[in-house]
Amino acid sequence: MKPYCEVVAQNLLPTLRALIAKELMEKYKFTQQDVASKLGLTQSAVSQYVRNLRGSKAKILERDAEINKKIEKFASEIASGQLNSFSALESFCNICRAVRKSRTMCEIHKKSSPELKNCKICLR
Repeated sequence: MKPYCEVVAQNLLPTLRALIAKELMEKYKFTQQDVASKLGLTQSAVSQYVRNLRGSKAKILERDAEINKKIEKFASEIASGQLNSFSALESFCNICRAVRKSRTMCEIHKKSSPELKNCKICLR
């Protein structure tokens, strides 16, 4: 049985990074190097996110309108230079909290650990 935090590290974080990277590149015309610099990643990691080699396991997030709005806002604030390192970290954590609250990751967590049929641990 995998703890929720392991599922988040393996699925949610890469997917959020991929969605943010794609938003910055498509809407704000950032280069992979620009994205890498702003998100504290390597250019090769961004390349893998863009090519869906990383961060494609939790595609369920793309169907969540609230999460998408938060990602769009985060990307906009990065592109406009409104966020310093601390506020960027805080905003990223707020997106993760919203995902947890929405129970979007529950489906992925239960697939990795089917014995968690009625689990509500992460919601406490």
